[in-house]
Amino acid sequence: MLIRCEHTTYSVEAHDDVLAAWSAARLEEGPLALDLSRVGFIDPYGMCALVLFLNHLPPEALPVRLSLPGWPTDEEPTTGPVSYLTRMGFWEEVHELLDAKPEHVPVRPARLVDRSVLLDITIMRSHDAISVMLRKTGEILQNLGFAITARGHVLEVLSELCSNVLLHAQTEFGGVAAMQTYRNREGGRYLVMSIGDAGIGVRRSLAANMALAERLSSDAQALGVAVQPGASRFASGGHGGGLPRVLEIARRYEGRVAFRSGGGALAYNGVDGQRRSFDAALLSGTQLRIMLPENKMHTDTQGDLLVPVA
Repeated sequence: MLIRCEHTTYSVEAHDDVLAAWSAARLEEGPLALDLSRVGFIDPYGMCALVLFLNHLPPEALPVRLSLPGWPTDEEPTTGPVSYLTRMGFWEEVHELLDAKPEHVPVRPARLVDRSVLLDITIMRSHDAISVMLRKTGEILQNLGFAITARGHVLEVLSELCSNVLLHAQTEFGGVAAMQTYRNREGGRYLVMSIGDAGIGVRRSLAANMALAERLSSDAQALGVAVQPGASRFASGGHGGGLPRVLEIARRYEGRVAFRSGGGALAYNGVDGQRRSFDAALLSGTQLRIMLPENKMHTDTQGDLLVPVA
């Protein structure tokens, strides 16, 4: 079966199209051929999404014949998405699933990349792995000008989100995270981070709380419920703060959020506070994309008032 991506950037929209094509083609016999030869750029969401997608394909779809610009060839590309995926540790997580000669699988160079601007693909199966991810994320946020209090806000939310993967997702594979700092055309820096899993998803998790059952008629509606304070699979309260606080972080630091689970999607713009939920292609588990611009604010000693840095 062949799935061809027509997008030049592989992120939320492109992966949704691949998922939709997979749903339509998965009844066909034979291994999957995934053609990404038009893709010139892959962001952390796209990388995490591909790692999860490839690692959860049924055996009959394997091995996958993956095509990217300039790959597979006898010469390893030094630029473009293949080179970037190599630096981010992508091939280590998927090479056993691919129909590729061993000599064609790119090998990450021994030299270390600048850890102050990126977090390479990290599989989170334990709290120790989450702790390492959070430490690296703190360094990236510091490099982006986030003060101690601001870093604390973001890291606390990320910690809860990642812990929720271990607590709620019910997946042996664990969660996947990746981050990268970029510059826009005006020279401003911003961070794109993604966290995902292929577990039971938000709707099935919340359905364990009977008080919420009648509000979960669709995955999109479940996402709308999940970002409300206090919404949790636990009826006893005291849980459910992670996703609402993701939106609060985006509002406070003028970021953007894209959240996917099952057949639902949620988008939030922290600049104007607009939020919308809608139906999307079926995705196993959950995946989150957060964009935060570099921080040019600092907090007072109470950590409440944000004022511009002179």
